[in-house]
Amino acid sequence: MLNFHFDFNLFNSNYYLYERLLVFLFSLVPAILLVVFILYTDRKSKEPIKNILLCLFSGMLTISLARELETFIMPYISNNILLTYIFAFMEEISKMGIFIIFIFDNKYFDDIYDGIVYMSLIALSFAGIENIMYAFSESTVTESITLALMRDFTTIPLHVICGVVIGYFLSLSSFSKDIKHKIINIIFAITVSTLIHGTFNNLMTLLSDIEVNPDSSLQILLFTILPLVLIMIVLLIIAIKYINKTLELNEIYIHNQKYDNKYKYLMVYDDFLSSPSFIQRKKRYNVLKINKSKKVNDSIDELLEIVDKS
Repeated sequence: MLNFHFDFNLFNSNYYLYERLLVFLFSLVPAILLVVFILYTDRKSKEPIKNILLCLFSGMLTISLARELETFIMPYISNNILLTYIFAFMEEISKMGIFIIFIFDNKYFDDIYDGIVYMSLIALSFAGIENIMYAFSESTVTESITLALMRDFTTIPLHVICGVVIGYFLSLSSFSKDIKHKIINIIFAITVSTLIHGTFNNLMTLLSDIEVNPDSSLQILLFTILPLVLIMIVLLIIAIKYINKTLELNEIYIHNQKYDNKYKYLMVYDDFLSSPSFIQRKKRYNVLKINKSKKVNDSIDELLEIVDKS
């Protein structure tokens, strides 16, 4: 969606406190429910709370980065369709950047399904905060809630689905035995997610340009509701496909089984434990742990010294 201007003023005099709470509720509850569902699917191999919180609080950073990139590039592109794909790329690369910087080499990113878990949480953080921003850019509470509800069933699932796609390919990259497949899968991650995101936004723009008689239930059904439902069904099918494939590969990985020829470049769990990347992660983690422990001990010593002097 193009040329939206955010007025992220939660204390606008047009909104009473209970109205702000209502807008927050309609904007965030679907995202929160999806977070709970994602964490539930990973309950047998729980991720550290600090990693989960990092992903869930990454939204402001990714949104800020995406907006800065979009503002920079906008004056140079006049074609709206192309610009929509570029904006989609900016958003997906911003979310993907958080994953690569903080999760890709993390000690606890240790199975293939983790990619979907972490990337979906990052995507939900982005989507939830963006939803609030769009909702509060409206001039009335009714418009805010209406927009939030529309995005609850369209844009939030879109971001999660793109997160699933990126998570899938980044897992394939992380657990690849060779550098060639690491790079190829990173390229696929950003390319496929951008195509999905950009196509969705262009279709939404196309639907919004269709003149529909608001008094005609048939026109609303045929030219608004039905196309939207079909688009979301296609996106859901894409997500299910990638999730099922990830679960299938993860079972092979965990149980040290044999991949088919298409995925034979992937490590199994025993390969991963002996891989240079995992050994480096463990060393880095142990160094950080030792340094943290040393700082704590130094602080305790200083405190005891102060007590003795007093």
